[in-house]
Amino acid sequence: MAQTPCIRVSEGKRVDHEFAADAKAGVVVEVGTIPMIVSSAVDYSEATRGELDVGGLWDIPQAAEIITAGDAVYWDNNGSPVTGTALSGCATGTATGNNLIGVAAPLQPNGTTATAATDTYVRVLVTAAKRTATIAGSVTADDITASDATLAIAGLAAAQGGLISITGGTSSDTGNVGGVVTITGGTGGATSNGAAVTITGGSPGATSGTGGAVTIVGGAYGAGTNYTGGAASVTGGAGKGSGNGGAASLVGGVGGATGAGGAIAITSGASAGASGTAGAVAIDTGAATGGTGAGITLGTTNATTVNIGNASSTSAAGGIWTFAKMFRLPVNASVAVGGTAQANANAVSEGFTVVTGADDTAAVKLPTAVAGAVVIIKSSTASKNLVVFPNTSDAINALSANASYNFTSDAGMGLFIAADSTTWYSLPLDA
Repeated sequence: MAQTPCIRVSEGKRVDHEFAADAKAGVVVEVGTIPMIVSSAVDYSEATRGELDVGGLWDIPQAAEIITAGDAVYWDNNGSPVTGTALSGCATGTATGNNLIGVAAPLQPNGTTATAATDTYVRVLVTAAKRTATIAGSVTADDITASDATLAIAGLAAAQGGLISITGGTSSDTGNVGGVVTITGGTGGATSNGAAVTITGGSPGATSGTGGAVTIVGGAYGAGTNYTGGAASVTGGAGKGSGNGGAASLVGGVGGATGAGGAIAITSGASAGASGTAGAVAIDTGAATGGTGAGITLGTTNATTVNIGNASSTSAAGGIWTFAKMFRLPVNASVAVGGTAQANANAVSEGFTVVTGADDTAAVKLPTAVAGAVVIIKSSTASKNLVVFPNTSDAINALSANASYNFTSDAGMGLFIAADSTTWYSLPLDA
């Protein structure tokens, strides 16, 4: 597989090289990660040492692409040139998997500032600068900008994975803040979305281990006596015009086949001192400027229980709930009476329900008893008793399991509270 030779346009620097076989003039040889060009043909049977060009202006066979003056040019050892043998190697503007060979010259062989995808050669100012996945020591730069579609920063692959740290600069002036660190997704095209930003903990090992945690922590106090810790904030992006504001979501990880889903904990800061106060937790909706305020929902379709407060606390405030207004029970659609037996009585739900059609014998049925459940029934039919059954195997007051309760027509409203998983008690307690 013969490589298409490069053509020297002007001289550059050269270095000696020990060859292992014959080499044609103009052929690219990679020394480590630095592509160099054979200066003169080497006949290995006569001499093993020759010279490599590490500079100068060269016309290098290129891939079928457009390369513009000033672009970084890379050598692809397995690239296919426009003219020559496929996979024999060529110049390309793609950095991934390739090594820098130089920069595209201001004027290309076709007389313009850019090659065409059909051009055989790209004119390159060859450089021996080293561009690798790792750079020894510290690097100082004004900016780092990707020259292809991906800019990857990867920690060292070793017995213990290498740490990656991004830290804002320390202020050298007494009254100035430290440098801000910002991670921003790329701006979308005219009709496209902006790019997402994802922060993901590392995957565990192949056979065991736990996925890496993601922690967002405000800065700790300074060296002085009275300092406030830095805030940690997760805020959705602002909308414009008729567009909605971006949502902010906290979602626990999905559990394995037999594991539990990841918990979500929102905990205020603890008080470290004897006279300090623990931090408050506030959950509120956004302000409705000229619009309609939104509600807050705890538990929707998936929650089986919602617990608020710590009833078992031994502190003075343990288990106390404070409401700005009286809490509201759900108001259900009215329910008509059904049959006269438990099996065909129509069911009512927790909360308040108006029951229609009472006729002294027709009945409704309570939901399955769950400790703390509350059902309020108002019969809309005057002078008629309403029969109320418990659910299967439950009981009302001191009646036997499955026995009906006679809700008298002049009772107004009846309140039923489940004491446990099998027993309802009525108010008034008259059976």
